[in-house]
Amino acid sequence: MATTLLWRELYQTAMLELSGEHLRDRIAEAEAAIQQRIVELRMDDSNTSGEAQELTDALRGLRVLIDTECQSPQPVSFGLVQKEVAS
Repeated sequence: MATTLLWRELYQTAMLELSGEHLRDRIAEAEAAIQQRIVELRMDDSNTSGEAQELTDALRGLRVLIDTECQSPQPVSFGLVQKEVAS
């Protein structure tokens, strides 16, 4: 039960992290806890399909968070705009 609560807690912490400098660390911690729980569920024979789906959803949520919040900003190219203005 402790790992069930741990991954959820770390996932929530990552999703609510506002500091860009800490976000990658929070995501890594949550992802490690989720992966550990997945391993535990595979070894356990009890019916945990609901939690397995939650884990899959949480990993997907972390991927979206990485894709949207952890990417370096794209450099703005003003060359094209300047050519259009000059034409």
